Amino acid sequence: MESIRNPLPKPPKYIDVDYMTLPDIDSNPLFYDEDAQEMLTYWTDGKMVYWYFDQASRDVEHFVWFNRLFAKDSKHCFLHGHKLRNVDHASFTALNNCYARDCKSVWTTGGRFEPEDISSFVVCDDGVKLIEHIRTMSDGTQRPIRVRIPYGYAKDSKAVYYENFAGKIKILKKADPATFVSNNDAHFAWDAKSIFWGGYLLPKADLQSWRIVNAQKSLSRDDKHFYILNKLVTEEEWNQKLLG
Repeated sequence: MESIRNPLPKPPKYIDVDYMTLPDIDSNPLFYDEDAQEMLTYWTDGKMVYWYFDQASRDVEHFVWFNRLFAKDSKHCFLHGHKLRNVDHASFTALNNCYARDCKSVWTTGGRFEPEDISSFVVCDDGVKLIEHIRTMSDGTQRPIRVRIPYGYAKDSKAVYYENFAGKIKILKKADPATFVSNNDAHFAWDAKSIFWGGYLLPKADLQSWRIVNAQKSLSRDDKHFYILNKLVTEEEWNQKLLG
């Protein structure tokens, strides 16, 4: 499978359908990407490129998409099928599942934001909160589906950033960019002094003894403290959550 970071540009899949008569896309097997195990968003009928049902570009020949969010043709760059304004077309590229950039700015699901130091801006993970399930298609077949929701950390020389599909970038004011590392699970990260969940500091957490406890990434602890998400709780509350 192609790497989620720095995804390569790909031409849209040709699908021989009339988009005006399409009842659905999310359960239509024609839109299933077998390799990625996900449903396509950018596609073409040979005359127009679409994002789901929305018309995106008539430049079918030069249109390429990076992932479900970002794409470009010979003149324009796109987020969710909408043309971006004031973008440097030549340098525009996707960095992972939730960040794209050109030589001047960065884009996420909420649009443009200006990092403090664009020259050193990098993503820290794949930018994915992954949900996997089996979906029944409109033809009655069942397919494994990976839903890649844009969640992820990024940083530059001066600040650390977090995107959680909320449309607005959170700046981690207490994080140290030089030592910051993402756990690449959409939630946890740490630097030389602190641990973070969802962009929030875990209060009083001891780095040496801290660990993640459950597969859902909602529970963690150190030798003295207990956490549900980013909240410090009592051991009793934590155990109740752990035992369901």
